[in-house]
Amino acid sequence: MSGSRETIVIIGAGVVGVSTAYFTMKKLISEHPDAATRPRVILLEQCEPGCSASGKSGGFLARHWSDGTDTQQLAQFSYDLHAKLAAEHDGAARWGYRPLDTFSAEIDRISVAPAKQRKKTHQRSESESVVTSIEVIAPQTSRSSATAMEEYSCPPTPGTQDDDTQTSTHASISVPDVQAVKTVAPETVSWLKTDFVTNLRQVGDTANTAQVDPLKLTRELLAEAKARGLEVIRGKVIDVAETGYRPPVIELSIDSRGNQVPDLLTVETCKTTSQTMMELDEASSHTGITSTRKPYVVLLDQDGLDIPADKIVVACGAWATSCLRWEAFREVSASQVPIQGLRVHYLVIKPKTEVAAQAVFAEINGTVYSGENAIEIYPRPDGSVFVCGEALDDPEMPPHNPFEPVYSKRATSRLKQIVNDVSPALSFDAIQYGLACHLPVHANGIPVISKVPTSKGLYIAAGHGCWGILNGPATGMAVSELLVDGRCSSLDLDNFRLDRWY
Repeated sequence: MSGSRETIVIIGAGVVGVSTAYFTMKKLISEHPDAATRPRVILLEQCEPGCSASGKSGGFLARHWSDGTDTQQLAQFSYDLHAKLAAEHDGAARWGYRPLDTFSAEIDRISVAPAKQRKKTHQRSESESVVTSIEVIAPQTSRSSATAMEEYSCPPTPGTQDDDTQTSTHASISVPDVQAVKTVAPETVSWLKTDFVTNLRQVGDTANTAQVDPLKLTRELLAEAKARGLEVIRGKVIDVAETGYRPPVIELSIDSRGNQVPDLLTVETCKTTSQTMMELDEASSHTGITSTRKPYVVLLDQDGLDIPADKIVVACGAWATSCLRWEAFREVSASQVPIQGLRVHYLVIKPKTEVAAQAVFAEINGTVYSGENAIEIYPRPDGSVFVCGEALDDPEMPPHNPFEPVYSKRATSRLKQIVNDVSPALSFDAIQYGLACHLPVHANGIPVISKVPTSKGLYIAAGHGCWGILNGPATGMAVSELLVDGRCSSLDLDNFRLDRWY
């Protein structure tokens, strides 16, 4: 009987993949009360849940900071969904959910060093250059969507940007322009060195900004999904084959006698797919299970763990372009999934004194840090403080192993120096460690949330950039509706379709 059940495979256990698994299990239980006939849902992860950006980011949530962009409706819906999930599962205790006030600070801390000293101690090559992680954008007119979340739904937001005017990728969180916020006294954020704060503006309050601990959020939602029947397998996907697919051409080469012979590598590749299908059929006959041939098979790096599947979701963040090498995704082009990893550095600090629940986006001017710098500071309910800010210039392909160290000692040292200079609470002795992660950034600044148009059941959900934690739950709900219902009723996904740009 189990062989005839539909099988859904989700690749990637970051916040998007886990949210997809959670909402899919919840939806399936509602529509298929009998567990024996309910579709199987399998989550694949190469390393650990939340091992990259989903476990190593700030966890900042903002309801209106995407207003006027193509992600406006997604952001507003997901912000409200975060609140509902926290209320339903005690998110305050389990993953540090809390609304908080948010500020943008301009700080003048250290005068520029004399030329000789600067050249000696702070010279950096072009290849080591960095960019700031904060950017200030022009104000956008706020267009609120319905806040009622009774059935996790909200109406589509009318009027998004045209394709030609869509902005380039925002690899960092964008602070609203000064005209949209109010100036407050420097003493409002008392844990900064207020003598050097030249301008402090409140850019959010408890009604429209909040935070979570992203690693705890990812793992707690995973626990909820597993309690509802989700299967989790640790393994690396090496290919996704399509049942019955035969490569159209076998390349020929010329032997020493001038005769054309089939290229051995191409022949072996052809044999591998058909042989895998035959082995799966043979295994089914030996176990006595009558199975319906599924359209796909997920091939793992472990023998005996290949998984026949009806539907497959690629939700592996900065590693999403791996699918371009898989046979079943042959119709997807690199230009449709222009997603790479932006390396961003961060610190985890444990202050000796309590730091108030105030997120701060600080711009440090006139310093020895090679000009203007910017950092994000997020105090958390557990008493720790998360700081990020050193992003390398260009997106890059992340390492094959997400656990592989990717941080720059120079970048983390600069970040330590900056926070030590701007806050007495964030001194050197309070810093526990500094590392880096890869944010999955899309070349056009918006994620892909889409079915592969020509496929029977292939989906991609990736490229959320710095807003992955905010938009992860709404993305997961949208994909769960695509999987179970064949269409998304909660959100308009037209902006995120795979074939939008090319």
